[in-house]
Amino acid sequence: MNPYPHATVCADDVAAARRNMFLDFCSLLEARGIHYVILHGYLGYPDRIESDMDFQVSRSDFDRLPALFAAAGCIPGATLVQVLRHQAASCYYVFARQVGSRLAYLHADAAADYRLNARLWLRSDIALASRRKSALGFWTPSPAVEFEYYFVKRIVDKALIEEQHARQLARNFAEDRIGCMEVLDRFLPSEPARGAGDAIRKCDTGWFARECHRLRTFVTGSAPQESAVDRLRSHIDEMRRIARRVLRPTGLVVGVLGADGSGKTTVVEHLERELAPAFRRVRRFHFRPCFGKGAGVVVSDPHGQPPRSWIAGLAKTALYLLDYWLGWVRLVMPAKVRSTLVVFDRYYHDSLVDSKRYRLPPYFGPSRWVAFLVPQPDMWLVLHASAGTLIGRKAELDLDTAHALTESYRELAAKLPNASLIDTDRELELALSDAVQAVRLVLEQRVVASLVGER
Repeated sequence: MNPYPHATVCADDVAAARRNMFLDFCSLLEARGIHYVILHGYLGYPDRIESDMDFQVSRSDFDRLPALFAAAGCIPGATLVQVLRHQAASCYYVFARQVGSRLAYLHADAAADYRLNARLWLRSDIALASRRKSALGFWTPSPAVEFEYYFVKRIVDKALIEEQHARQLARNFAEDRIGCMEVLDRFLPSEPARGAGDAIRKCDTGWFARECHRLRTFVTGSAPQESAVDRLRSHIDEMRRIARRVLRPTGLVVGVLGADGSGKTTVVEHLERELAPAFRRVRRFHFRPCFGKGAGVVVSDPHGQPPRSWIAGLAKTALYLLDYWLGWVRLVMPAKVRSTLVVFDRYYHDSLVDSKRYRLPPYFGPSRWVAFLVPQPDMWLVLHASAGTLIGRKAELDLDTAHALTESYRELAAKLPNASLIDTDRELELALSDAVQAVRLVLEQRVVASLVGER
C-alpha cells in the first residue's frame, strides 16, 4: 500500500524553471563569446521545450564547453548532472534544477561538425555562417541549413518521417525552395529528389513511408564531404569514444534500503520518474537480479514465516552471491555502460538488518561475513521511519521488531559508503525532495570528477 499521497509540486513551476534555464544558457554562451546555432525544434522556445536542444558551435568552442559547463553557477540554480559523448564530435549535456521534490531539465546536445556513424554531414562553419537571431534573442539557422540537418537526421538516423517531421521540413521548404532543392539534389538522384520535394511540400507521409529506406540508401551512398584520411581519423576517434564509455560508464546504480512500511515503493517510483530524463533508460530490480528472470515470489507476511536451518541458510546465502555476481556481469554493468539508471528496491544488505524477513537463522553470521563480496551500488538511500510509523503502515510488525529495525537501519546507513539517510516520517514533499537531492548531488560530483579527469 502506498503510504503517501501524490507530490504537490506544480508542473508550471517546473516549466518556468526550464524556461529560465534556457534563457540563462543562451546568455552564458553569449557572455563567453561562443557563437552557436540551435538547429531545429525551437519554435516553442523558451516557453515550450519538449525535447533535446540540438545546437552547433565551432570546433574550438566545442572543446571549451566541458570546463564552462562544469563550473559552479554557470547557469544560476542549475547544475550539470550528466555528460554523454554520443559521437566523436557531439556531446549531450544534461542540466538540472531542483524544484521541491522535482527536477527541471535542460538537455543541450552540442556538436562541432554534425556526424552520424562517424561520417560528416554538416560542417559547423556553414551552419554558423548562415545563422539568424530570433525575435526572442537566440540564434537559428537559415532555412536550407535547417532543412539539410533535419532531413539527414530523419532519413539516416531514424529512417522515419511522420506528420510533425514533414511539417517541419515543409516550413523550411516554403521559406527557401531553391536552397532546399539543392540539398535534395546533392543527396538524391533527380527523380527521387523531385518526389521528395513534392512529398515535403504536400506533407505526404505515405510517400515517405514507402520510400524512406530507399532514400536512406541514396543519402548514405552520396559523396562524402571529407577525405579518406579524415574519415579514417573520425572512425578512430569513434572507437576511442566507445572505449571511454566502457571504462567510465554513465549509468548509475542506486540501492534503496528500508524496513517494510518505510515508503520504499513511493520513493523508488518517484526517483525513477524524476531521474529518467538524465539517463537513456531505467531498470528496476527487487532485492536481487533473480538471474534475469524478473521479480521473485511476493510473500504477504514475510515476518510470519519460520526461519530456515543453518544448512539451508548457507545454501541461500551462496545463491544470493551467485545471483548478484552473474546479474552484475550480465545485466547491471552492461546497463550502466548504456547510460541506464538501475534502481534496486531492497538489496542484499536488507537481509543483514532484517534476517527474519528473509528466513535466515537468528544471529546468522555467514551472511555478514560474505557481505563484502557482494557487488555494491554506486550509492545508497536508507529510508528511516519511526517504530510507530512502521506499525501504522504494516500492522503485522510488533513494537519491539519495529524499534529494532528503525535503529538497525540507522546504524547501517552510518556504515555504508556513499549512503544518505532519508527521513520518511515527515511530509511526503520533504522526504522525496531529500531523496532526489541525494542522487542529484552524486551525479553532480561524478560529472565534475569525470570532466576534470579528461583535461
